[in-house]
Formats: sequence, structure tokens, C-alpha cells
Amino acid sequence: MAIVGVLLYFGTPFHGSPESIQAVQENDQVALQVVGGDYVLTPANATSATGLVFYPGARVHPDAYLSSVAPLVAEANVTVVVVKLPLNLAVLERGAATGVMQESAVDQWYVGGHSLGGAMACRYAKHNPDRVSGVVLFGSYCDQSIEETDLAVLSVAGEADTVLDWGTYAQTTGNLPANATVRTIPGVNHTQFGSYTGQPGDQPSGTTYAVAHQRLANVTVSWFQQAQSERTG
Repeated sequence: MAIVGVLLYFGTPFHGSPESIQAVQENDQVALQVVGGDYVLTPANATSATGLVFYPGARVHPDAYLSSVAPLVAEANVTVVVVKLPLNLAVLERGAATGVMQESAVDQWYVGGHSLGGAMACRYAKHNPDRVSGVVLFGSYCDQSIEETDLAVLSVAGEADTVLDWGTYAQTTGNLPANATVRTIPGVNHTQFGSYTGQPGDQPSGTTYAVAHQRLANVTVSWFQQAQSERTG
């Protein structure tokens, strides 16, 4: 009974709001496909040479991140693949990024994720430095050191996040390369890195999801644009 209960709990994920999903579906700058459970977002009117494989947080469905990653696709020409994981737990398939990369023509890949998904993305990058150029963390941290690597790292936390373990977050900052970009966004809680609700322990931020996603995009889009400029320059 206990095992069944665990399976039901993690097998019932938090989904994105219908409005957020519809907004991405109707965005004429973003092409959205579902491939084998993974959500693949590509620029509708441009060629993409850069990709991000994104690992959801624990018990969060991939569709919860569509509206928060769509600006990367529309404004920075980044292909984003939000992967569907067994029991919605990144720890059960840390290597999910490999299959995505092998089946794509994208030249340069980043891995990232939210909460537990970010930690697993970081572990993937640590053990596959030849496959990825960098790591993107949302409300997360690297529990293993990538300090000595040449990976580009963007770590974004929400100032109103009451789920993130801020003590561990501070202690693990040293696991990142010295040139990592670390930002804290005001008025953003844990679930606002996605578009879902119901996260245990998360408190209202006083900020709308639309505003939170715009603040997030202000950081992520410019970071990817700068990374692409440095690569081609």
C-alpha cells in the first residue's frame, strides 16, 4: 500500500495552468510539439543553433514550464526541450538529456532545470562536459562541484521562494565556476519559475505569474544572447 501511495503521489504531477499553455500554443513565434512525452519548443521563424534541455522540478509536469521558457525561444532563438521524466522525478533519469541531444541537429547544448531538476542537470553537466556548454538553474543549486569546469552557468533564485533551502543554496554557491552569473529576482516564489500552483510550502509572492515570467525572461534571454554573441564573436 505504501508503494502504491508513493507511485500515485509522484505520478500525479502539477500541471501548468490552461491559460499559460494556450498562450504558448497561440504564440506565432514559437512552434510547440510533444515528442514521446517531451515538450519541444523551437523558433517558428528562425534557425536555432543553441538548445536547452530542461529538467522539471519534482512532481511537476513539463507543461508547467512552457510559458516561462517560451521567451528564450521567441527572443533568443533557443530550442528548448522540457523532458518528461519517470514518476516526474529527475533523479530517476538524470541522463535524459543524452537522447534529446543525439536526435537533434542543434550545435550547442545547455542543460538546466528547476529545483531538483536543476540539481540533476548540474550532475549531468559534471559527468558529460563534452556534451554541454553550460548549466541553467531555476530555484536550485549544484550539490556537486563544477567549479573547475569551463561551463557557463546561470543561477536564478526567487526572492520570495519559501521552498528553496536558502542555507544550502548559500553553501553550494562555491560549487559554481567563479564566472557564474547568479541573480535573485524580487517578488518571485518557487512555483513562479513555472505556471503551476499547489507546491507544498510555497507562499504567495504578491506578484502575478505574468510579471514573474517577464522578470525571469529579462535575465535569461539576455544571458543566452550574450553567450551566443561570445561564441560567434
